[in-house]
Amino acid sequence: MLPKLAAADQNIFLQGKAFVRASGAPIDFDAVAEALGFTGHVANLESRLAARFARPVAVRAFADRVEATAAALKALGVREGGVCVVSALADPETLAGVAAAGLKAWLVDVDPFSAMFDTGHLRERLPDAPGALEAIVPAAAHGRAPDMRAWAAFRAETGLPILIDAAGAFDVMIEAPVPVLVGLPGGEGVFVACEDAATINDIEAAPFAGEDGLAAWPGLRQRLCGTAQQLRVLLLDSGVGFQPGWGMSWISPTCALSLPTDDAGAVAWKLQDAGVQASCAVRDRSLAADDTPTADHLAASTVVITLDPNLDIEALDRLCDALREAVG
Repeated sequence: MLPKLAAADQNIFLQGKAFVRASGAPIDFDAVAEALGFTGHVANLESRLAARFARPVAVRAFADRVEATAAALKALGVREGGVCVVSALADPETLAGVAAAGLKAWLVDVDPFSAMFDTGHLRERLPDAPGALEAIVPAAAHGRAPDMRAWAAFRAETGLPILIDAAGAFDVMIEAPVPVLVGLPGGEGVFVACEDAATINDIEAAPFAGEDGLAAWPGLRQRLCGTAQQLRVLLLDSGVGFQPGWGMSWISPTCALSLPTDDAGAVAWKLQDAGVQASCAVRDRSLAADDTPTADHLAASTVVITLDPNLDIEALDRLCDALREAVG
């Protein structure tokens, strides 16, 4: 049993290592997580993930996102050859998972403010699907939280299986009334959670093994938020916009920047040429699609960069200079 710690200067000695927190110093979340691990307080991965949710859920972690997406859809009872409704802004991994489940993707337009499905619009479009409907896969836009309760209500209304693709939304996913797939904070692997344990138990995919990044997440989150807020300040006069709440009420290493023009491809290329990891949406025109004017505009006016939480102010200045020059 650990001795009681002094209030002014705390010293924890575990397995020959000393973790020190001076009075008034910032909490080292990584050190705290490591200390708890040494004393046996870290449960298995699924239990730790389940503890993040507001209601009891079943959770399983898998090695590959595409395989897990396909396996989760099959566990929901979809029939091969049917149509799966997918966001017109879905990324290639989502589309690959839908195809691996034997379904045909049908791209439907999104809401202009959230860049995600609007259930009212989707309700109107479902009768025009190009085939028998088997599932809906809403996507969380660049780590932003979808309305999980609204999707649970939509499932009850339509009877269609729903799998939420929230691969980049680890920070905000705390509800799972319908199955949700989320990326692990370590950068590899995913987990699927749902209040219905039967669905989770039926998923057949390779389990995750490796560094999940869960213990380090509190410290990483703190650094990401600090860097994101600095980036927001530095770009106040640039004409570039951010997702609502990003870096303040929620965070994702993916930073979606709204441009004042519809030339995201050119801006992303210029940023890459300047050494900034940047990308933009690439639409697969071979897939069946509804009319998608909003998604088309968002794809043409949004550049995505990966935020490095360890950037100092000089590096952030250089990033912002490169972005201003690319935007022109």
